[in-house]
Amino acid sequence: MDRSDKTRAIVIKAIKYGDNSLIVKLLTEENGLRSFMIKGAFNKTAKIRAALFQPLTLLDVTCADTRGELGYLKEASVEYAYKSIPYEINKNAIVLFVCEMLSKSIQDSETDTELFGFIHDALTHLDEAESNYADFPLKFSIELSRHLGFAPNADNYKQGYIFDLEEGIFRHDSIGSLYLIDNQLSEAFYRLCGTNVFGTESLNLRNTERRQLLDAVITYYKLHVSGFNEINSNDVLKTVLE
Repeated sequence: MDRSDKTRAIVIKAIKYGDNSLIVKLLTEENGLRSFMIKGAFNKTAKIRAALFQPLTLLDVTCADTRGELGYLKEASVEYAYKSIPYEINKNAIVLFVCEMLSKSIQDSETDTELFGFIHDALTHLDEAESNYADFPLKFSIELSRHLGFAPNADNYKQGYIFDLEEGIFRHDSIGSLYLIDNQLSEAFYRLCGTNVFGTESLNLRNTERRQLLDAVITYYKLHVSGFNEINSNDVLKTVLE
């Protein structure tokens, strides 16, 4: 980033640096994934306060003119104030899961306004949803994989087929693959692939199926995203969504 820019941004990660400062990673609409130093963020008189950088907060930021990898912010303010996410334990658990998925899967710093728009609109949709959002983490993860270029291929699905997590396709047998999900769960996975994160349709999953699908989706990401490891918020999410 080599000029002063104003852009929308989504907080991906914030790490305390020293006694009073933060290093934050933001997904920006105009400049892709960027890291910034927020000096004195914990001071009472700070212009840009640490409280602004909670997971997946939607911001308006103005970036200072800098040519280094670690930038600085001239201004930061809330672009959209969540109405329900901070106060509902289920939604808060979903946001922590989504934030961890994004942190571990978005590795390219190039500008992608379509990806930004999808994440931004999905988060506001979750915030405004009054019910039927238990499947949101699953729907979001599948749609995110489409934006990142490794979406499951469901075109050849037939009843009784099983999903090969490594190859990303449905197949009629299990020969030669170590990463498969069984027939029943594969049928649910197929239905998941046909949903939209903004839709209100329910997948009609039992709690056991939802937990198994979450595990399958995480395994799918591990197999297709370099360096993707365990999701620490997964167990909490599975517990609260029961």
